Amino acid sequence: MAYPITLGDLVEYSRQLANKPAGGDQQIEPAEWKTHVSTWYGRLHKTVSEVGVRVFETEVTINLAALALPADHWSTIGVDHVLDTAGRRRELGELMMQERNDFTGVTSSDALAWALSGTNLVLYPQPSSGTYKHIYVPQPTRYSTAADSTSVDVLTTDGLEMIGWGVASVGLHRGESAQQRAVDESNAAQQRLKEWGIARALTMPKRQVFSRACLNLGSIYGAWNPASWRWR
Repeated sequence: MAYPITLGDLVEYSRQLANKPAGGDQQIEPAEWKTHVSTWYGRLHKTVSEVGVRVFETEVTINLAALALPADHWSTIGVDHVLDTAGRRRELGELMMQERNDFTGVTSSDALAWALSGTNLVLYPQPSSGTYKHIYVPQPTRYSTAADSTSVDVLTTDGLEMIGWGVASVGLHRGESAQQRAVDESNAAQQRLKEWGIARALTMPKRQVFSRACLNLGSIYGAWNPASWRWR
């Protein structure tokens, strides 16, 4: 799944929609067009990520000695404990703010839950060893100073229209021209992109499920996972 276009072509497409082709309008400098493209690309990134399309996710091994969040962190998908060399994993539950003290006094060689606190990822209990993977969505790529030849994946034709018409609306506004059609076209494309995302990767409702992670808590918590009402 990809719909790449060069940054230069994306800028030109946006300018054409605004009827401001290169060389014919000097109200917005070329570099500023890229800034607006970058802003609208960020909206595309957020739109598809929020409906569960996992095209932007990445994964890093957690440094247990320094649990700072990655510099490009936007939103966490989850934390996995790698159990063996075969790659089997156990998903850690997420603690809500109200459950921050549930693991006070609990000792374990393995972490059982995680939470975000400030600029850190916190594991409960804090393990001294083991391999843990942080799966997260990074911040959107910034294209403000990128070269015209840089490839931008707008995902679908609707993604292209969302960005193109969105940037065009800015150009029309700067030129004191009517921008309502551009706004409407961009909003409609965003809605179609969102519907595509939902159809492609349906976001499942939360449900109760059993897992070894809960049962391993034994007599401390029984089969109840304090991380959420789900039994993960």
